[in-house]
Amino acid sequence: MPIVLVLLVLLGGLVLALLVAGQGAGVEFNAVSVVVPGELLGSFQSFLFPLNVSDTGLLGEGNVYVVVQGVPRFSYLFSKNPPLVAVFEPSVFNAVYEVWYGGGNPYSSYISVPGTSSSYWLVYDDFDYYTGFWVSRNASIAGSRAYVDPGGYLVLDARYSPATMHSWLVHGRRALVIGLQQSYDGFIALVFTAENFTDISLVQDGSDVFFLDHTGACLYYSVLYLDKTQGVLYVVVNPNNNAIVYMLYGGENTCRDYRVI
Repeated sequence: MPIVLVLLVLLGGLVLALLVAGQGAGVEFNAVSVVVPGELLGSFQSFLFPLNVSDTGLLGEGNVYVVVQGVPRFSYLFSKNPPLVAVFEPSVFNAVYEVWYGGGNPYSSYISVPGTSSSYWLVYDDFDYYTGFWVSRNASIAGSRAYVDPGGYLVLDARYSPATMHSWLVHGRRALVIGLQQSYDGFIALVFTAENFTDISLVQDGSDVFFLDHTGACLYYSVLYLDKTQGVLYVVVNPNNNAIVYMLYGGENTCRDYRVI
């Protein structure tokens, strides 16, 4: 049932928002920092990201998606227990990947479950050096070429490449999916109570609250009022022409510069 949000009298000129989608307890995302050896930069890689998930029930094959710098990546839920997500990177670089789950998926065409029409499998190697990707016999790799002698072979190693080095910054973060009647460009008012936001007790002091769009970009916002005893939170946010926004809370605020007052 849609939850009508009450407009604050103090916000006379602002648009009233209607919450038409989302979950009172929020979705989660993980930030995974990947660092690769310099000699592998720019090459194709497949990653297997472990996730810090508060409830594996949030994970579903259709609702897990991965973005890096706002750009989706081909991926799929490899395992729910333990939580693992496979990600395919056509040109690897040192980056922070965001893995979202528990809500909708704006990038369903990037779900790459093996055996489906959108599965995505390839192997690339420029053969400048031996990467460890290959099992070979009577073969050599040099000068951007692979040389296979009579009776020899060169096949892909089934093991996950030990040549890829990861530094995982894995932290599960809570977020509330807020679905609006339509996309807006301009500030809207949102009123949350314990009825439509069951995680309100996890908000720290209001300075931890901020907003992202579905690409992970910060949105301009303000936290107007918080009373944890009464379970009330008043905020405004500019969705920037998005019909879905995410309100994050309970951890580090990475969008402090986007708080307008």
